[in-house]
Amino acid sequence: MADQKIDFAGARKAWGYFYVRHHASLLRVCTYDYGYLIGREGVGDVVQNAFLRAFDGATTFDHAEACEAVIQQRKARKWLARIAENLVRDRYRGQPEVRLLDDDEDLEKLSGTTDESSSQIQVPESKRLKLLKSGFALLSEIEQTVLRATMFWWQAGQEHQRMPHAAMEELSKQIGKSPANIRQIRLRSMEKLEKYVNENLRNEKAD
Repeated sequence: MADQKIDFAGARKAWGYFYVRHHASLLRVCTYDYGYLIGREGVGDVVQNAFLRAFDGATTFDHAEACEAVIQQRKARKWLARIAENLVRDRYRGQPEVRLLDDDEDLEKLSGTTDESSSQIQVPESKRLKLLKSGFALLSEIEQTVLRATMFWWQAGQEHQRMPHAAMEELSKQIGKSPANIRQIRLRSMEKLEKYVNENLRNEKAD
């Protein structure tokens, strides 16, 4: 997009093309990632505000790098997705939080799902990620929603993972499960994924 300070009319025109090209993609991504949390109307607001921020911060996007059109499009959509993610997080910043595990016993259960024999196998990260994706696809729709919803708030290195209370309440309303049930669904889903990955790693080792 053109620099607003130099050519505002040109920047508006370029922004219009940019909006048409990427709007449907961002709306689809945001509906999938945040629809459970902020609803259809909220998703629409996030998408519109993401494009407004993109227009205001167009100079921060590296559009000058020489690369194929498809790569440039992928970069632009990742940039928009990051803006949208930050907008969603901003909605809940500073609000009270709730723990994602009920107690230390649940934490011990989760840490105990790792199979020692499979954990000793050296597996490329890409392969483990592929197994996680295929295992995720086998979960129920509610299990997938709960994992996506709670992992959005996951923070590396934090022992007791938390999410905003308001986000938990909205998730509870959307899927018709109490917060306590959501925690148990999350725990069981993560155990299922870990078991799926471990079993596939053992089978590959045996072969």
